Amino acid sequence: MTKPIAFFTALQALRGYAVLAVCLAHLQGSEGKLPGAPILGTWAHIGFAGVDLFFVISGFVMVWVTRNIQGNAASIPPFFVGRFLRIYPLWWLVLSAMVVVWMVRPEWVYARHHAQPNIVLSYLLLPAQGLPLHAVGWTLIHEVWFYFIFGLMLSAPKKALPFLLLGWGTIVAAAAIVLPAPNNPWIALVRHPLTLEFILGAFVGLLATKKYFPLSQVLLRLGLFWLLLSCASIISNPTPTFETEWLRVFLFGCPFALILWGWVGSESQGANAPAWACSVGDWSYGLYLIHVPVFVAIARLFAPVSGPGPIDNLAILTLSFATAIGIAYVLHITIERPIARLSKQIINFRHSAVREK
Repeated sequence: MTKPIAFFTALQALRGYAVLAVCLAHLQGSEGKLPGAPILGTWAHIGFAGVDLFFVISGFVMVWVTRNIQGNAASIPPFFVGRFLRIYPLWWLVLSAMVVVWMVRPEWVYARHHAQPNIVLSYLLLPAQGLPLHAVGWTLIHEVWFYFIFGLMLSAPKKALPFLLLGWGTIVAAAAIVLPAPNNPWIALVRHPLTLEFILGAFVGLLATKKYFPLSQVLLRLGLFWLLLSCASIISNPTPTFETEWLRVFLFGCPFALILWGWVGSESQGANAPAWACSVGDWSYGLYLIHVPVFVAIARLFAPVSGPGPIDNLAILTLSFATAIGIAYVLHITIERPIARLSKQIINFRHSAVREK
């Protein structure tokens, strides 16, 4: 028997898995600063696929949370306010801390990129020639772009949304095929195939709003098997895969869409996601933003006293991860929750004002 669907704990659990995967990949990078025998090899870079999972989830969530306001142009401003409050305040806080460090010791923050970051565009999460000062912000640039276009689609009738998404995906795919990766960062963003991962998630969201979950366990197992094959195919040398636009979408975006579809379908039929993964999912945005600076800071701090064996490395990596988790939890309680309440109040006020008119 299908149970009523409010919101899926599977989404939070998948967010938790996604951020843990990205943390694993970056732990391998920070371990390179330690003198001890490495524990994590380049295989850990597979964790960067967590970004693809985040993109698929974002597409789903946007369709799901707007399912009752689609077709109402008055819902566009509250939607943008909600997205702004979700992304920017915590981003600005973490980025500002990194700006302070960068001004004092620039080699600690941006040395690998051999360029001067554009601080203004970093704060705005707009495309630039190089990466944002806080490099993980490149994924948020893709998020903001998707939110902007999707938000404009809210004015269209609900029945038109699938066709708009399909048209957008077709344009992106055609542009990515016809146009090689350009030097202009705006054109590079608009034609980037990673947008298709958001659109895949959005289509899963559309199916979820219709409560269409055929063979959920089959879909879930198929997605997991596809993901396993993808990981196995690149485990020895994953870096080129994540730099190859279309291959990344095929190897990770597609199976994650199947996994998401199968898992939310299973949950609608009574399955439950692990509570610990849901908790990590709740803290995932803060953890995503702070894990790299925390990992790097702790590696730099303990590298001079670290021994040559793997035990020291294991202890430092464990400390790094535990510290990042702890800070993410504090950020969630002290910043994200109050902002979420404020966002809800603003959005409810705007909707009430529209109804009164």
